[in-house]
Amino acid sequence: MTKVSVVLVGCGCPLRSMGWYHAMQLLDAGRIQNASLTYVVEPWYFAPAAEGTPGHSDFHEWAKKTKESHGVEFFHTVEEVPTAPAADDGSVRLAIISARTADNPKLLDQCLKLGCKAIYLEKPGAPTVSELEAMKSRADEAGVKVFMGFNKNVSSYLTFSRELVNKTAEKCDVTFLHNNNYANTEAELAECFERNAEGMLKNMAIHELAILVTYYGVTVDTIDKVEADKEFSSCKTLKGPASGKDFTDFDKLKFKIVTKSGVEVNVAADRCGGDDSVGIVNKADSGEELARFTMPDEATVANTDALKAKYGDAMPYFFAQDPDYLKLKQLVVQNCIDGTPAEGVADIETAVETLKVAEYLTPILTKQLQ
Repeated sequence: MTKVSVVLVGCGCPLRSMGWYHAMQLLDAGRIQNASLTYVVEPWYFAPAAEGTPGHSDFHEWAKKTKESHGVEFFHTVEEVPTAPAADDGSVRLAIISARTADNPKLLDQCLKLGCKAIYLEKPGAPTVSELEAMKSRADEAGVKVFMGFNKNVSSYLTFSRELVNKTAEKCDVTFLHNNNYANTEAELAECFERNAEGMLKNMAIHELAILVTYYGVTVDTIDKVEADKEFSSCKTLKGPASGKDFTDFDKLKFKIVTKSGVEVNVAADRCGGDDSVGIVNKADSGEELARFTMPDEATVANTDALKAKYGDAMPYFFAQDPDYLKLKQLVVQNCIDGTPAEGVADIETAVETLKVAEYLTPILTKQLQ
């Protein structure tokens, strides 16, 4: 059986970074079949400038233990990672890039030189459409498939929402709601706006836009109308605590997209709404709610204490999305092994279209809410 050797680029702080959680799922025996974590690249915590910063000692302690217990090799840069052997040693290489969005174009180029069969790239992939398109072109030239970490594409709440709409005789109105759990204070939101300066649609709601692109045929060219729900939505300008600069973004947003073929779908996002994501299905004519499906579902919630006992007091959303990130990586690993289609997993072409939609919608919705 072919094995997949994983290079993780961008581990980050234990208990707080998504890269670290990718590592923990890979290290936990049996959770991802036929894959092992071989190398970790950490651009920040191995840099001299990081010494003494929050998370620095935690990372180095974790790295030391992980090397001793699992034989994982750690590096500061991608260039230090040994190139995959040309001879058939029964393994293929997969790179997982979970770093700062602004660093992704450079890191992807470096990973293309490592002999990777595929790359798993965390959303949104790049700061701009043009950068992401250039990354896609270079990956295509290298013959390397690039998958995206849009975990909601394979989540149960999405599947159940779509299945209900498909089997309901009446026309339905579906809304995909994404909640974060920031405190509803100016100080908390200002820090959020500054840290996620690419904006809500490129950051938080990018998952929902990927769903629309993947399953509802939404692209910039197919959009007919966009209408913001002004009662739900709110757009603010706040001063970033670190830079002192002004950042304008949505703290709440809901809108309906109607495509030229008549498809209608709603997206909602609330920075201070909680920890879950929800698929809400209503009858289109009466507005009567037929059902709502949540992420995490009941089985995931029931498993949260077991995950905390195993991995520690990590960010709550890791545990809420644990099954989806497992499924994403397993589908990508299996594709690397035998070419099995990674059903529902977004690729970089989908990411390009999604980022285009985010850039297209932001000024339209901002204007509607001013």
